[in-house]
Amino acid sequence: MTGSTAAAPARPVGLPPAAWVGTLFFIAAETMVFAGLLFFFLAYRLWSPVWPPLGEPRLPLAVTVVNTALLVASAIVMRRAVGLARGGLQAPARRLFVVTGALGWAFLTVQGSEWVRMVHWGLTAVGSPYGGIVYALIGAHGLHVLGAVVWLLTLASAGRPGLPPMARLEACALYWYFVCGLWLVIFPVVYLI
Repeated sequence: MTGSTAAAPARPVGLPPAAWVGTLFFIAAETMVFAGLLFFFLAYRLWSPVWPPLGEPRLPLAVTVVNTALLVASAIVMRRAVGLARGGLQAPARRLFVVTGALGWAFLTVQGSEWVRMVHWGLTAVGSPYGGIVYALIGAHGLHVLGAVVWLLTLASAGRPGLPPMARLEACALYWYFVCGLWLVIFPVVYLI
């Protein structure tokens, strides 16, 4: 070829995009990690005659319910943003991707303030097995939300013309739905059981 650029090979019809498949494999691996953490938490909970363990504070329920609503709202906004992007409405889709990221950031901010309060109440990650597993579960989830927020805002950044390919947006949306759905499992196990 002289001076021309070769086109990327077309993806065979019927095969899902590589970004989507890679994200799905990552989600499967992370599901196993969280399943182990949740199993440990439930086993510790079932072996404890008093819950929370003596000397440990109750976790803040009311603010966490509101925070959970933020994350659920972000999943709804994400779904609408993907729909707009599929329809070719890039500017409104970009705005909703940013709103989704902002809701995720708000979730993390509230969760961080709750961590500060829990530390003031005496619940630390190294003070007891209860504190350790609570912070491991909630912290691991928070890191995943942070990663999703960064990924989303990078894809939706206003500095580039148009939106990235739909396969990347859909992979990011899949991961976003994973972190939202995962919280809907963690929340009742950690805060309600």
